[in-house]
Order: sequence, then structure tokens, then C-alpha cells
Amino acid sequence: MYQNTLRIYILSDDRNIESVLKKVEPPEDCYFSFVTAGSVYELGTLPPDSAVIVDGLDKASDSLLSYGKKLVLLAEVSEADDADDALLFRADAIWLMPDENLDERLLTAYFEALANQMKTDADYRRQKVCLETAIDSIPDLVWFKDTVGSHMMVNDSFCRAVEKSKEQIYKRGHYYIWDIPREEYDKGEYVCLESEDIVMDARKTCLFDEKVKTKSGMRLFKTFKSPLIDRDGTIFGTCGIAQDVTDSSNVRGEMEVLIDSLPYAVIFEDASGDVLSTNSYFEKYFGSPDKIIGKKYSEWKHLYFGDNLINIAGREEIRVDVGGEERVLVFSEEPLHDVFRQHIGSIGVFRDVTLERQLERQASETANVDFLTGLGNMRSFSAKICELKNSPEITLVAFDMDHLAAVNKKFGHVIGDEALVITSQALRSCFWGSLLLRAGGDKFLAVCTSELDESQVRARAERALEMIKQSFAAHKQLKEQTVSAGAVRAYADEGYDFDRLMRESLSAINAAKAKGGDCFCFYGEQFDDDDIDI
Repeated sequence: MYQNTLRIYILSDDRNIESVLKKVEPPEDCYFSFVTAGSVYELGTLPPDSAVIVDGLDKASDSLLSYGKKLVLLAEVSEADDADDALLFRADAIWLMPDENLDERLLTAYFEALANQMKTDADYRRQKVCLETAIDSIPDLVWFKDTVGSHMMVNDSFCRAVEKSKEQIYKRGHYYIWDIPREEYDKGEYVCLESEDIVMDARKTCLFDEKVKTKSGMRLFKTFKSPLIDRDGTIFGTCGIAQDVTDSSNVRGEMEVLIDSLPYAVIFEDASGDVLSTNSYFEKYFGSPDKIIGKKYSEWKHLYFGDNLINIAGREEIRVDVGGEERVLVFSEEPLHDVFRQHIGSIGVFRDVTLERQLERQASETANVDFLTGLGNMRSFSAKICELKNSPEITLVAFDMDHLAAVNKKFGHVIGDEALVITSQALRSCFWGSLLLRAGGDKFLAVCTSELDESQVRARAERALEMIKQSFAAHKQLKEQTVSAGAVRAYADEGYDFDRLMRESLSAINAAKAKGGDCFCFYGEQFDDDDIDI
């Protein structure tokens, strides 16, 4: 225990008393300090753990009654009969000695009892100081009650919570301290008093969630309560420590609402690898979480995903069936750490990117399609080149409007666009199964692979030109419009140089135009001079 200095003040003209008392061994963890004075006026203010021994009743005075320290009267037996009642009442002890004789053995026995009592009082005082300091240092509410619910001791946090002093709280009950009328308490959900009965019946520490109405509104406390059990087993009260978790509960509730409102499926794993919780969107994609809460998170992922979780451009994706509709989810996982950077779990998030993927596909298709005709553009042709190189032979059939610029100038671009659409429709009809492109402006391209030989390509090209001519003839502004076509054929063993093939197909068109237009030519075909209209 703590070291105590027991200060002994002796009012006597006899120094022998101090000499006798100094021979006494002090109690454990204690020291003696002796002062002998002839008058009470020499003492002044006395420190804690002090005792005043008055040698003879004639040395006592009224001023001794105000000291508040232990007062011992050392008197002869004959003096005690004439002692003042007020002095006797004030004295903590009277040490009677034989008349005209100081019995050292008796004096020593008296003093040992006094010293032990002073040590007990000092230990009690310091233990009380320790207890009060300790509970006042606790930010939570701390209190001690008797068996009927009266508060015997509380800490500073408790006082701040109820806005009352310790003096006002001492020996007062729950209703007064929390300013709750009994009628309101009986109608409410408050459980403070009932929980103390539970604790005393259980004779052990119990944990409660308690709602208390304060001047600042309703508060939620996480409360530990324990019975106070004496050495003989008798319960003489309860003590409690309450943490105000209102704000943290509100934050937790707000976070749960926030997480639950996220348009993502969220799953939490604790530090031991078990599934801790999920949000409502999780159930939408993966079904009820009841069967997986508390189960191993890694096992759930393995059983549910298997090999279906694929990595695309650094992102993990999975496809799930939701009500018969396939949904694409992007999965991400992040570790969770506490303030000490210790791992406490992880959070897995599944984001539905089905619409994004559809828009990406549509954007890709739009980027590769000519808006006016619906045919592919040269960008789509570039994307197909690798695939085309696997064909044993390829035929490029190019079509060019002969006088479209004149049509646009005379009738406007709307009529010119109609001519382009008519041409694209004819190509679709004749070159089905081939790659059809609007090669820019008034040029079109049909890419035929090995399924068509040279004669078949010629037949389809000439049929397309005939269909276009008939459609133009039926159109008032397009009667004079014609289309020329040229083709080039290449083989895999020669290697495919598509830039060269494009040039050669255009050269074949020029040959057709030189012949007068509205006809088809293969690259390299020879024409008589009479066939060429210069």
C-alpha cells in the first residue's frame, strides 16, 4: 500500500511520553513523526493523518474541539471523574493511567492501537481518493447505488450528463436525477431500475442497452452493471459503467442506410474471414444472405464464382442471372484497417455494368457503321483485315457514282443521299453474305471471299448495276444518274496488300468509266479502242 506518515502531536511538559512512544514499531508502510508542545497554540494547522495526545485534562482547551483530528486524552483515573462532558464527547479515546504513575507498557499498548487505527483511516482515505480520481478520469458514466436505487457515489461524467452536482445526486433516486416523472417512466421504454434487479438476482456482471431521457433528448447507453457483494455474501448495492453510444449508433445507422442505398452489391468480411454483413442490393443479385452470414467468405466466392470470375483489362467481371436476365458485374475488393493499420476485414463490391457494356457495344457498332446507309465504314474494314487475311482468296468489288456531284449541285444533297441509299440497298440484295462498306463519299465496296468465283462476282455486280439503273430510272431527279463498278481478285499465296488492292479496284472503275460508265470491269481486262468513250 502507499507509504503513510503518521504525525503524533503531544501536548505535555513531560518529554518522557515522546521517548516511550518512539520505541513503538510503526505499522507496515508507515512512519512516525513526533512533535511535543507545551500548549495547543503552538500546534497550528495540522496535516492529514495526525493525532493529538493531551497529557492531563488541564492541558485540554476549547480550541482542541475544532481540530477535526484524532484527539486522545491521557489522564489519571482520578481525573476522569471530573472531566468535562463536552471534552469527553469530543475525544476519540481516553487513555487512563494509574495515579501519579506512567505505565509505559499500558501507554505502548494504547499507542499501538491508535497507530493501527490511524493507518486504517489513512489507507481508507487514500483508497477513497484513488477510487474517486479513477472514476472521475473515466469518460463514461460511473455510479454506485444501494439496494433501493439511491446513488451513493458518481463520477464527473455522470454529473455532466444529468447537469447536477455530486452533492445534489447523493442518496437521490433515478427519477430525481434524470428529471423523469414517475408516470412518464412507467409509460416509457426505460429499463435502468429493472436491470439492477436483474443484476442482483444474477449476482454477476450483465450488459444492457438502456434508453434514458435527458435534457438534451433521448440517449442510448451501453451499460455494464455489477452487484456489490460483501465478504459475507450480502449484496449491498450495484455499480455501473455506461458508455453513451447514441452518436456512434446514429453514425452506424446512417452508414448502414448509406451502404444499403448504394446501387452496388456489397459484402463485408471480418478479420477471421467470415461473412459479416451484406446490403440489400446483394440479395438482388445473389439471393438471401442468411445462409452465408458467419460462413467463410473465401468458400462462398469459390463455390459461387468458380471459374466464372474473369479478368478483363485489369477488372474482374462475372455474369449472373437475375430473373432470367443476364447481368454483368464488375468485382472489386479492398482491405479494411483500424486506426493502428491492423487488418480487420475486407469489403467486396459488385457494380452492375450491364448497361455500360450495352452502350459500349452500341458505340462500337455506331463507330463502325455509316449513319446514312447502315453499311460498314472503312474503320470496320480495318478491324476486319486480320480476319480477311485468313481467306484463301478475296475479291474487292468497288462501286462509284458517276455524276453524284452534279446531282447534289442541281437538286441538293437530299436527292444525292437518296441515290446513295438506293445504291446501298441494291448491294445488300446482290452481295448478301459479303462485307459491304461505304468507302467514303460516293464510293462503295463489297469484299467477297472464297465462296464466290470470278464469274459469280461479275454476275452479282452486273445485277446490282441493273437494279440501281432501274431504281434511278423511276426517280424523276435521278434518271440520268449511273454507277460504275470495278473489281480486283487476290490470293493468299501472293500475300494481301490491301492498299494496292484498293488502288487496283479504283483503276478497274476508271476503266469502266472510260468505257462510258454504267458497267463493270475486272482489273487488267483489255478493251478495244472502240469500246472506250474518251
